[in-house]
Amino acid sequence: MITDAYKRLAKLYEKFTGLDASPNSQMCLFWSTDDPPDVLQCTESLELILDEFDIDLSEDEAVELYDMELQKASDYLQSKAAAYES
Repeated sequence: MITDAYKRLAKLYEKFTGLDASPNSQMCLFWSTDDPPDVLQCTESLELILDEFDIDLSEDEAVELYDMELQKASDYLQSKAAAYES
C-alpha cells in the first residue's frame, strides 16, 4: 500500500539516488555501494531521512534501515515517527 510515508521516502530516494523509486528499491542505495560508510550516523543521506520523519535512530537501527526495501523502510520510519508523537 502506498502511504504518505512511502511517498515522502520515495521522493528523497529519487532526489538522492537519481533512480526511480519502487516499493522494492533498496535503501542501501542512499549510500555508496562501492565504498559504504563504516558508520551510518551523521551521513548526509541518513540525516535527510531523519529530518524528513523528525526522528532519531541508533546506529543499530540505521543498519537495520540500510538493509530494508523502500516499502518496509517507510513503514518502519512511520512507526518510529508515531512513537515519537505519543
